[in-house]
Amino acid sequence: MKKSEFVHKISEYCEFPDQNLTLNTSLKSIEGYDSFAIMSLIAFSDENFSVKLAAQQIIKLTDFNSLIELLGEDKFENG
Repeated sequence: MKKSEFVHKISEYCEFPDQNLTLNTSLKSIEGYDSFAIMSLIAFSDENFSVKLAAQQIIKLTDFNSLIELLGEDKFENG
């Protein structure tokens, strides 16, 4: 999966309103980023990458790049 595609898929999966999200977007600045979104990120990571994350790991993230690092850069294509 391309990194830019990842941001788009997360946005749809978490039902974030249309926003210009990028890899560098601060997660806390996203409208709708709440405890439900954190649980959705956990489910998305498990379903799409077979990586089981804990809520405490998600809470510490700053942006989509930090989530990619947590999931493993090797799972992504550039772009």
